[in-house]
Amino acid sequence: MALGPVNLSDNPVDELVKRILASRQITRADQERFMSALLSKNSLSDSERVQVDQLFDALRNGRVRVVD
Repeated sequence: MALGPVNLSDNPVDELVKRILASRQITRADQERFMSALLSKNSLSDSERVQVDQLFDALRNGRVRVVD
């Protein structure tokens, strides 16, 4: 499944989480972008924390799968 370009301009965490949850899959490239976006920040906003929790819950419960 080919996905379009990822818009990382305003809020990379928000954009990535929305796309990952919508597609129900995360690639290794998505994982690297996600970690890079998180690690580039001094702190996360409340909304970003909620999104990170949503993504981890989805992974843990099998609603999102890891693909290569």
